Amino acid sequence: MLKFLYIAVFLFSSIFSLESQPWFGDVYEFHFVSKYSFFRYRNVNGAILQFDNPSNCNLVYFDLSFAPSLNWSIDSDLEFISTPRQDFGFRSVAFQARYLLKDDIIGDPLSVSLGGNFRVMSNESLRDVTNLYHSDVDFEFNLALGKEFARRDNLRFRFWAYTAFGVGTSGSPWFRLRAALEGNSREETKWALFLDGMRGFGNKTLIDLYDFDGYGRIKERNLDLGFRYGYRLGVFGTLSFEYSRRILAKRCPENVNLAAVTYMLPFSF
Repeated sequence: MLKFLYIAVFLFSSIFSLESQPWFGDVYEFHFVSKYSFFRYRNVNGAILQFDNPSNCNLVYFDLSFAPSLNWSIDSDLEFISTPRQDFGFRSVAFQARYLLKDDIIGDPLSVSLGGNFRVMSNESLRDVTNLYHSDVDFEFNLALGKEFARRDNLRFRFWAYTAFGVGTSGSPWFRLRAALEGNSREETKWALFLDGMRGFGNKTLIDLYDFDGYGRIKERNLDLGFRYGYRLGVFGTLSFEYSRRILAKRCPENVNLAAVTYMLPFSF
């Protein structure tokens, strides 16, 4: 009950993983997303000395996005995590603003958005190699583009890509990439194949798991491949299930298996 109360307090005191696709919601409509993920890994690539036991991790996050106009979208997320090195508690909070330059839905060749965000981490999370964050406060500038294909005004499938260049209050910069192919059947079932990757430009090639201070100085690379399936519950939102596996890991947790359940609810006042 205390854990639930802790989540609830932050849910109503923060606005809540950041959106990345280059399409915004309807004007004045909110999109609330809640997600629970369980992931596990045994080894960390590049570690001087490995942990004695596998790491079983639980992550809970919330996101709330809002489109105040046709061209602007703002959103924020809030994360909680538990790992063998962290009791369940606050991991990070982030805020983002994006601007829609082009919109393929109204006739442009592609949808294109530009944006920026910042994320604040807890000290405990920054010292845990599980969390792929770089400093106390991380800043990113992003670009996303995509294309939708519809039939009789109904979305059939779309593809999009998102790139971000980041810099923290300490350490070296990094680059992130997301890409996805998404499908939609009769506005009821939804599926997606996605790829998430990151590359850090630090100069350290070894990791001391017992004296870790973020990925800001680590020459890290990772690539995750995943699949998501969702079902629309009418006016009550969309429930989705997801699985991903880390297929490339350099100086970060390797062979990570992640399973997640997500609930998304659109609403307006």
